[in-house]
Amino acid sequence: MEKNDFMKFARDLYFHKEFTKGEVSGQEAMRNAILDALGGEFTPTSWGKNKYDVFELISEAVDAVVPRLLTDQFANIADVRTVALGEKPIFQVKDPKAIRVGRVAAGDQDIRRQTIKDTHYSIETEDFGASVYTELHQFMTGTVDWSDLIDRVAQAFTNHIQATIAEALNDSYSLLDATDKITGKATLDQIVKLAERIQVKSNSNVEVYGTKAALSKLAEMANVNLYSGSMKDELNQKGYLGVVRGLKLNEIPQAFKVNKDEFALDDNKLLILPEGEKIVGVVMEGDAITVEPDYTGRNDLQMGFKTIERIGIMALQMKVYGMADLG
Repeated sequence: MEKNDFMKFARDLYFHKEFTKGEVSGQEAMRNAILDALGGEFTPTSWGKNKYDVFELISEAVDAVVPRLLTDQFANIADVRTVALGEKPIFQVKDPKAIRVGRVAAGDQDIRRQTIKDTHYSIETEDFGASVYTELHQFMTGTVDWSDLIDRVAQAFTNHIQATIAEALNDSYSLLDATDKITGKATLDQIVKLAERIQVKSNSNVEVYGTKAALSKLAEMANVNLYSGSMKDELNQKGYLGVVRGLKLNEIPQAFKVNKDEFALDDNKLLILPEGEKIVGVVMEGDAITVEPDYTGRNDLQMGFKTIERIGIMALQMKVYGMADLG
C-alpha cells in the first residue's frame, strides 16, 4: 500500500474495530501488511533483514491515529498542530483590551492613541518514547496481534499527552488573576458571575468545561428537585446537564497520570472559555520514528520496537478564560 492509503487503513482499523479490507478482517489485513514488509515469512532472518520496513509501517500507523485521537477528545480546548520536523508553529493570542472611544473637541482632531499588542508563542518540543515487546515464538508462529501492539503504542502517547494537558490546566489555575478565578468552594451564583465577567472581557459567549464529576456538581448546586422530567432523564443518562443557568456545559475526558492509578484532571475545577477559544497548544513535530530497543543485558527471547514522537504542550496563559474551584 502507498503511505497515504496505509495511514487511512490504520485510522479505519483503530476507530472501527469491525473494519474489513477485502474479504479479511482489519486485524488480518494488518498482519498481512507486516508479513509483506518482512518478505513473506515470520523468521528471525526476515526480521533482521526487513525490520526497518516494519518500523516504517508502525510509525505511519501511529502518526495516523494519535492526532485524530487528540482532536476528538480535546477539540474544544486544545489547538493541536502537526508540523514537519524543524517547523515552529506560532500561536497567536489577541490583546483582550477593548479600544477606547474618547471625546473629540470641535475643530480638534487630537485623541490619545492606544496600542494593541497581540502576543505570539512558540512551543518547544521534546522526544518521548514508548516501547513494546513480544515473545519470539509468537512472532515466528505468526500469532502476534500487530494491530493491538500499534493501538497500544498510539494510546500510550495519547495518554501521555492527555496527562500533560491536564497538568498544564491545573498549573494555569494558580497563574490566573484573582478576578478571573474562584477559590475555595464556589457557589452557582459565583460561577454565573464569573462567566459573565469572562463573556464581557472577551466580547464573546462563553461555555463551561470540566470532567463529568465536576459538571455533575453543577447540577447538584441547581437543586435537582426543581428539574423537569426531561432534565432528570438527561442527568441520569449523561451524568450532567447540557445547560445550567444558560451556560452550556462540555465534558473534558478524564485521564490517568502517567504510570499512576490516579486521575490527572481535577474533578473540583471548572474552566470557563469563550466560544471557540483554545487555551492549550499541542505540537507534534515531524514523523514518528520507530527503532529497535537496546537489548544490552537481556538474554530472553523477546523482540520489540520503540516509537519516538517529538511533542510540545503549553497552556497559552495570555488567553482570556476563568476557572472555578468547587472545593
